[in-house]
Amino acid sequence: MIFGKATIIFALVATVISAIYYLLAARDEIGNAKNKDKKNSDFFRKFGRGTYYAMTALVSVASIYLLYLFMTHQFQFQYVYQYSSRSLSAGLLVSSFWAGQQGSFLFWALMTAIMGVFLVRSAGDFENYAMMFLNIIQAFFLILLVKASPFEIRLPAPPDGAGLNPLLQNFWMIIHPPILFVGYAAISFPLVLSLAALVQEKYDGWMNRALPWTIISSITLGAGIIIGAFWAYETLGWGGYWGWDPVENSSLIPWLMILALMHGLIIQKRNSALAKTNFLFAILSFVLVLYATFLTRSGVLADFSVHSFQDLGINSLLLLFIFTILIIGMILFVLRMKKFPHQPIDFSTLNRENAVVFGIWVLSASAFLISIGTSSPIISGIFGEPSQVDVSFYNKVNLPIGIIMAFLLGITPHLFWTEKSFKEIPKRMLIPFVLAIISAVFIYLKGMDEILSLFFFFAASFALWTSLSILIRNLRVNWLSSAAPLAHLGVGIMLIGIIGSGYFSESIRLALSENKAGHAFGYELIYKGMQDMPDGKTIVEIQVSDGENTHIFKPRLFPTNYNDGVMREPDIVEGIFRDLYISPLETRESHNHDSENEFTLTRGQSTELSGYKITFTDFNMGSNDSGGHMRVGADLEVEFDNQVYNITPAIIMGAQGREMAPAKLPVISDIENAGQPVILLASLNADSKQVNLIMRGLGHNTDETVSQLIVEFSLKPFMGILWFGTILLTLGTIIAFVKRVKAENGV
Repeated sequence: MIFGKATIIFALVATVISAIYYLLAARDEIGNAKNKDKKNSDFFRKFGRGTYYAMTALVSVASIYLLYLFMTHQFQFQYVYQYSSRSLSAGLLVSSFWAGQQGSFLFWALMTAIMGVFLVRSAGDFENYAMMFLNIIQAFFLILLVKASPFEIRLPAPPDGAGLNPLLQNFWMIIHPPILFVGYAAISFPLVLSLAALVQEKYDGWMNRALPWTIISSITLGAGIIIGAFWAYETLGWGGYWGWDPVENSSLIPWLMILALMHGLIIQKRNSALAKTNFLFAILSFVLVLYATFLTRSGVLADFSVHSFQDLGINSLLLLFIFTILIIGMILFVLRMKKFPHQPIDFSTLNRENAVVFGIWVLSASAFLISIGTSSPIISGIFGEPSQVDVSFYNKVNLPIGIIMAFLLGITPHLFWTEKSFKEIPKRMLIPFVLAIISAVFIYLKGMDEILSLFFFFAASFALWTSLSILIRNLRVNWLSSAAPLAHLGVGIMLIGIIGSGYFSESIRLALSENKAGHAFGYELIYKGMQDMPDGKTIVEIQVSDGENTHIFKPRLFPTNYNDGVMREPDIVEGIFRDLYISPLETRESHNHDSENEFTLTRGQSTELSGYKITFTDFNMGSNDSGGHMRVGADLEVEFDNQVYNITPAIIMGAQGREMAPAKLPVISDIENAGQPVILLASLNADSKQVNLIMRGLGHNTDETVSQLIVEFSLKPFMGILWFGTILLTLGTIIAFVKRVKAENGV
């Protein structure tokens, strides 16, 4: 404890001294600007650099020491005990470093310190004030680490640690958080450069130095978000890749803002426009990172997020950190606002410049609305009982934003920076527009008939075909010119993957008896049994066949001593256009006649199950009866044995609570002693136009008790397309960074 905490305290002292000496260097340089005597300012600057390097070395030593404690199982340290155990592999012991709040703050401080070394060499005339502000930021991190130290001792030392959460015992845990924290750290540098520019009243040169940092941040935050989504989809068994959880949003919000800033800096570099906007975005990007950190790490969302950390007693420090940066930034912004160079955007005609500006507004609007939704427990708590917005809120507000963004991606590349004639624009867009119409007609014939979804698909296709045509044209000139069209092509493909997977995905819960076939979506599923593995995890073997191809799925379902819970790991057969996805839920003992299947349908959607084709046609919103009961039903069309039946399972709500009123299905005649199959309405969601249904009574009428495996079987189309789009987006942004570096070096 003494050594580890001492390094943090000494690092804090060093960064405060560095800030002071950089301030002295800046003031002395201003005072001696006329006589050009820079001896004192050079001395102060060199001393500021030296103490900054000392701070970086001390934070590095503290980080190495904490890693050593994990690798050597020093369980007398509370943080090591809480997030590791002797059974963890070397890679997972490394990831335990950032598994908790204290370690993640230390890693964040380490990345900021190391990157600051590069800022010293590249900041030029902005070094003094930029490094002063960076030291202030670093001082806050180190104060947090003094308050919530990863080096606290617990005595007596236990023989083993509590272990790492099984959900985090995965390869992605080793690389996902570090990449995100690199992005968080990189966001600091546009901020400190903008503050330095405001203090020095140098309003133009800062963006050339800030732009590479915005690109680095957009690359790492974007890659981190993508990896996290893939991790959730492939390993965690949540059945999806994005759930609008506050911790997910805490990465998405600053990423959207940094993308807006990056495009704004490009415009400002071109013609000095958007100076005010870029200063404001540079400040807000970092403030939003801190605010998201407060939301997820203060404990205020503990009841609303599966990721939320517990309160370590640092809420007041986090709030002080946020308001300090915000107040300093806004005071400087307001004081200098009238002196900003003003180059108005020409909105009298449609050109590439104002189209990019529209895109910046759209990105910032999305970030703002997501921030409001994420903050809903705090906002609602001010006026009453804290509550969280439904996931449908994010989908509703971002659907029109996504459509607008897709259209902008499709239109903007066809525009010139100074457009003189509107007549030529439709001609340039004709081929991608026609291809987008063909794509939309194709997907309509495949079953996408919901207007907004179809419109979104059309817009995304327009972005795809436009970006592809521009990419092919630019590759003929220079591969470095492919950065923007490649990234935008990735966005178009990604949007198609998002809307396609969301619209066409189908899921159903099945109760599978061992060695007996279950049917769903035209597939036969046979539960073959369980197999215990040497690592203590139990593999569940399920054979899935469509009549031509057979796959053996091996998801995992096993108890864990961590929180006395049950862990579930899905298995996926991935295809270019569709994934087959099985997630085990539980095992249970059941009578045959009680077997049931649970499934969800969106209005207009059909599923085939055990010989029945079931289509959810509409809600049946009944009125109150004389007894005060409210009846709400789901109109279903059931096709069976070449006949069509209409049934309406319902939920009846009254003073005594709610009960499900089943609807009878026609009996399958070839099953001996079959009971009466029924469908029940378990729940409904009018916003998402979905109903959750249960089919019950298809088993034999015997009292035999059988072991059943409950699984969720899903068809997930477009997932391969979605992941491919994210790869292209990341690759395009990396090429943009390489292009920027080469340009700065005159290559």
